Amino acid sequence: MKKVKITHKSLMVNFEFPIEVGQVKSTAIAQVFIYENDRKELTGDFDFMDQVNKTYMGMPIENYKAWDKLCDHHTEFGINLRKLCNDEFDKVVDDNFKKYFISQFNINDF
Repeated sequence: MKKVKITHKSLMVNFEFPIEVGQVKSTAIAQVFIYENDRKELTGDFDFMDQVNKTYMGMPIENYKAWDKLCDHHTEFGINLRKLCNDEFDKVVDDNFKKYFISQFNINDF
């Protein structure tokens, strides 16, 4: 067996939180890739992956087709639900949140 040297450590973490945009409520699914940068500091790349448990006016949105139809309907009135949900994610996952979230990890722990 060849000798392998570990050169960098990284960690992929999934997390979720509720978001609400008007009458749309859902759970945002997000992912962060935490790694050590060139200065030996932990940093991370945060991504909004998906939404689950979506409801509109209290009614469940069962699948992506129904979500697309709802978004298309609102687009006809100049409302971009997808962008509004992305904006809500960005409000929650701001720079302060990112710094705090990453501070909860130690490179020696993984």
